[in-house]
Amino acid sequence: MLAAVKALVERAGNDGASGIPNRAYLRWAEQGDRARATLAASNPQDRDDAPYILIGLQALAKIAPDEALTRAIAYLSGTATSARSAAAKAIGEFELVTSDARNRAAAALTVASNGANDEDCGHILAAICEIARTHPDMETSAVGLIDSAKEKVGDQTVHQLSFELMLHCEALPTSIVAGLSAIMQKVALENRGTLTNIDATGNRLVTHGRLNEALALITPLITAHDELTSLDLFDGFSSALRQLLPSEFTEILSEWLLSLDGNLGLAANSLVSNNHNDAPLVLEVNGATLGLSDDEKILLAHRAIGYLFNHPITAASLVLGLVRHSGEATRKILIDILFDPLLISYSGELADWLDEQEIDAGDPTQPIIADLLQRLKIYIDGLRNAGRIKELRPSEREVLIESHRQHEAMRQAYKQAEKKSVFLSIATRSVLLYGDRSISYIQRPDGTRERSEMKLQSISHSVEAPRLNTLEPFELDYKLRVFRSMRAAKP
Repeated sequence: MLAAVKALVERAGNDGASGIPNRAYLRWAEQGDRARATLAASNPQDRDDAPYILIGLQALAKIAPDEALTRAIAYLSGTATSARSAAAKAIGEFELVTSDARNRAAAALTVASNGANDEDCGHILAAICEIARTHPDMETSAVGLIDSAKEKVGDQTVHQLSFELMLHCEALPTSIVAGLSAIMQKVALENRGTLTNIDATGNRLVTHGRLNEALALITPLITAHDELTSLDLFDGFSSALRQLLPSEFTEILSEWLLSLDGNLGLAANSLVSNNHNDAPLVLEVNGATLGLSDDEKILLAHRAIGYLFNHPITAASLVLGLVRHSGEATRKILIDILFDPLLISYSGELADWLDEQEIDAGDPTQPIIADLLQRLKIYIDGLRNAGRIKELRPSEREVLIESHRQHEAMRQAYKQAEKKSVFLSIATRSVLLYGDRSISYIQRPDGTRERSEMKLQSISHSVEAPRLNTLEPFELDYKLRVFRSMRAAKP
């Protein structure tokens, strides 16, 4: 029977379903003395026999758990790498109902980890995590083994443990999640599969109410690697963060901005930029953010505008929240930077949003918003009173150069968007040279053709460009750089 199953799997080749016969073989091996016969017929030195050593140990554990553990420990102390890995997997799946059995297993795993290679180490640490997940009394042993091994782990161990975290993070104790998260910091950026598992882990931790552990896993990776600031590789994690309550989301953004780490500042911008809702993100200042000192509030407001300048409503909502709970001197500084550079740059959407805010009569921001809108009106009237200054108008050549630059930038952006389009990967692309409708014919099963006509419609989208980027581009760029690089409150 074992030879027949091996032949089936071999003929299946590199097929994701090629291991399915092993499940049926496991049920078959659980009967009578077949488990022992399977182990006797398997060669520990043959890598292809490792799955059947695992199956044999799993089947033997059903009828003779103590014997299965003894045999697994023997394989674990042997020299055959593939057999050691199979034994470690099996031990992680054993029920181990007695404390003596659990202690024997933990001791064997600890001894085996001392001389284990990268592949074996991953299976050994995953096994002790599985034991601790099922038996809380083994948590201390698991944490000790993880801490002793974390300095020597390699890519394979990191990848194996990323699966353990992804599959069971919500059931693992906090101390074990912390230990495995420390090991995840060793991930190499080229190992995208491991990063995908880490992203899924972050998503699950946030979803299951373990936000701090998710942040402890992901945040150091963003700090250490510039390539991760876009959050493209942590899309699941960032999506879970955006589902949090507005006050919780605000606290995370505030922590990232106040960390004074450039990568986390860029990540904060990416977190807001990747919002796919039609409405902009509106932040609510509450909780820990309210406990900030006046100097910290001033610093946070500057860094928020510096990093979230392209999201004026999001940045303004944060600054307004800080204004609402600040002293008079701090409030004046916050109002000034809210007006310049933010409001005078976005006198369209931001001014409309401020005007639409429904604020209680006793709210301190009510007169502030009215004053900001009045100052904006005076500022715009002053710009218009200057009229059209001929000397400041660009020449025809400069207009053509800028038009060409913008056209090329949009063309390149469109090409990049096409590469990531799921729709274009499954649909046929046609270029319409003339007309306002497309006509196609569908061949029916009976041989007849059906005419299908689609009327073309126009679509439009507008983006407000910041006014200061036109009037004073160099000064605006310098000011935002200063805001982003601030390390202390600006007097």
